[in-house]
Amino acid sequence: MGMHSRICYVATCDVCRTDYLDPETEAVVWFADVTTAEQIVRANGWVTLARDLPDRLICPQDDDAHRACIDALMPPEPVMQIPGQLGLDGTEESAR
Repeated sequence: MGMHSRICYVATCDVCRTDYLDPETEAVVWFADVTTAEQIVRANGWVTLARDLPDRLICPQDDDAHRACIDALMPPEPVMQIPGQLGLDGTEESAR
């Protein structure tokens, strides 16, 4: 039996640098390709953000740093006020 070099991929959270662990064994999972890695981690609650290349991964940890990273990538909320429509305070909004 000889030695062979293999390339593998490990999914790591871009916020806290935690590696994806197998839910049953708690061991770091090594993937043969990026597509399989993304499919499996997404199925286990991770978020894939395609803002820049390569895609960013965020683990399901729910804290301020993780929420801030996701919120920073969200588009701004749309303005729902139509010119001439009454605002919530009863005054008419001017055209912008």
